[in-house]
Amino acid sequence: MAAVDLGSNSFRLLIAKQEGGQIVPISTHREGVRLAAGLDRNNELSRSKIDEAVAALGRFRERLTSVAPKRVRAVATSTYRTATNSQTLLSQSQRALGLPIDIVSGPEEARLIYLGCAHTLPWSNDERLIVDIGGGSTEFIVGTQYTPELMESFALGAVTLSQHFFPNGTVTSAAFRKADIYVRSRLEVLHARYKQGWATAYGSSGTVRALHEIVSENGFDSGLTFEGLLKLQRTLIDAGDVTAVTLSALKSSRAPVLPGGLAILLGLMRELRIERVDPAEGALRLGALYDMLDREGAEAAKGGQGAEPPKRSQRDPRTLTVARLQKRYDVDVAQAARVASAAQTLWRSLGHTEIDPLLEWASGLHEVGMAIAHPDYHKHSAYVLAHADLYGFSEQERADLVNLVLGHTGSLKKLTRESFNNALLERLACLRVAAIYSHGRSPVALSAQLSAPDDSWTAFRLRCDAKELDARPLTLALLEEDAERWEKFGVPLIVEMH
Repeated sequence: MAAVDLGSNSFRLLIAKQEGGQIVPISTHREGVRLAAGLDRNNELSRSKIDEAVAALGRFRERLTSVAPKRVRAVATSTYRTATNSQTLLSQSQRALGLPIDIVSGPEEARLIYLGCAHTLPWSNDERLIVDIGGGSTEFIVGTQYTPELMESFALGAVTLSQHFFPNGTVTSAAFRKADIYVRSRLEVLHARYKQGWATAYGSSGTVRALHEIVSENGFDSGLTFEGLLKLQRTLIDAGDVTAVTLSALKSSRAPVLPGGLAILLGLMRELRIERVDPAEGALRLGALYDMLDREGAEAAKGGQGAEPPKRSQRDPRTLTVARLQKRYDVDVAQAARVASAAQTLWRSLGHTEIDPLLEWASGLHEVGMAIAHPDYHKHSAYVLAHADLYGFSEQERADLVNLVLGHTGSLKKLTRESFNNALLERLACLRVAAIYSHGRSPVALSAQLSAPDDSWTAFRLRCDAKELDARPLTLALLEEDAERWEKFGVPLIVEMH
């Protein structure tokens, strides 16, 4: 199995094998793309950086030829989230890698980082703080054992801060003061949620590892302490230019982003009163692989057939997220299950042999907006899902989920046709018809069958039992009304009575 971590400072590839429920690294590869350095003031990524990313992913593709595509998870972070031309970046990246890439939110990135680190740190029942200083964002996570409990992501990156406060490697005491104020003003919100005073925290990023090596090998301190970092800071200020300073363990590729990373680490150690930061292995790429095992474990548990359940987890984290939101918003889970059952029946009638997870999640969450107001509840549902922390979901999955929930009832004119590929249109049709048949909020024995449009996508066809609908005149009226809405949407739904 393999993970591809597309960070704002570097791209990393991890190829590993699974042994007894644990992941053992086999091969790693790093490309110092420094993607965030290509963002202009309007957050548009330069053509040259896109080309550099594409070239690096082409080399990753060659390394991945020995791994089955379904055993690879590619995850993109801060720059892919913030670039105004992210769709161009994403489409060209996926074409170069030859695999789908998940853009993850900040909190989801934090969850995966914790998951990776927790499997490399010594076992403990105590709370642990893990920090990841990336090129474009910094994540903070407090958790116990394998469970993250508090997660925050801030737009503070070693690349972006270095560019802003230390342009061309110029280092001054005034620049460090400004950077410190900037960092600490954004980290003040941590006081309300995070414990003050940590004897030891863990840092999972290349920035933390580099700072640890520099502080230790140059005799500033025996470990990554606040005093040791202050000595490094004074050394950089005395030199005046980070590219001119001579330090053991300082690589030329790391030098341009060192001041920004140092400013972030000093700021967070002040704010949370951290005495020492120890490097942690694992991080995002390892977390992505353990997350893959969790998803596979969930599928194995569903399949049953007497197979031994996986030892680590039997539940996909996305399923846990759906259950958590259902509880928080007091969702009628019986109704959600009815809609899900009907939608999956229609999905199978389209020729699919397996349960569709996205359809299952959309059915489970389509009524979360009821907790806000019944009128336009589907719009409230979509808003909640667009802004909630959906742990386990990629940003593409979030977008598809929002579109399905928003479009499961009412007019289709609120949807953007270009946002729906053929597979998502099929899911939307299944969900809308399932919601109509389940409008009475009572068990439904669905006999209707749905067929997809042909290659030209001219129309859906819904074959219904005439006798059944004679006994359900409101359902028939709703189906006929929905057919008119599909017609206006450009993909007709033809209701056939048999």
